[in-house]
Amino acid sequence: MAYTRKEIIAKYMSKKALDYLKSNLDNLLNELKIDAKKVNFSYINFGTAVEPYVKNHLVKIFSKGGFVKNKSDYKESKDKNEFPDFILFSKPPLILEIKTGNRFSKNDGGWEECKNSENDMGTLNSWEAKLKKFGAENIYYILIEYADKGDGLDVIKVSVDNFYKYLDLNKDGFLRYREKDGNLRPKNFTATPKINTIKQFMDLLGETNKYRAKRLVKKHLNSLPEKEKKELLADLMK
Repeated sequence: MAYTRKEIIAKYMSKKALDYLKSNLDNLLNELKIDAKKVNFSYINFGTAVEPYVKNHLVKIFSKGGFVKNKSDYKESKDKNEFPDFILFSKPPLILEIKTGNRFSKNDGGWEECKNSENDMGTLNSWEAKLKKFGAENIYYILIEYADKGDGLDVIKVSVDNFYKYLDLNKDGFLRYREKDGNLRPKNFTATPKINTIKQFMDLLGETNKYRAKRLVKKHLNSLPEKEKKELLADLMK
């Protein structure tokens, strides 16, 4: 398929905006470090409280790069429940979702350094609609790693990449998720990406949905009394 000059330029502008953001991650990190000293952030509220600051810095970065000239060039989410957190209306749009992770976890013995923040990376059931609406290759995560042991918060790293590169796999080779709600889980902070293409993610998404469905059926089926179990199995065989 041949692309017009206009289409080629539009796609280049989207990549150029992403590259510009990546080149300014150190500046974003420094700004967030300053914010953390001024604001009463903590591991309890950081994931939500930091978002307005990140969005504000994104507008400044993209404005300086010439990608934002007025408010119609971008959109910010209304609240935590709206996806994505930030859209830059390049062509195609650059979809940015903000994620955070604490390098320390609290347990009965106190605080200890951890390899994984176990934060939410989107539910299994939500991804098909997101990909259809925004385009798989247009969605990126901004991961803000911080250190907080309950005695003060420091932002230590900011990265941006395709959303699927932050995801983890379980021991059976499927997408790793939380049992009760299907929330996907992240890879370890320092681990290399286990998913490197959108095709790999799409294949895993379909297989993981089937894997989870079978596990849920078995789990709930085994919780039924024997009579109801036999009746349900007979009904399913019709």
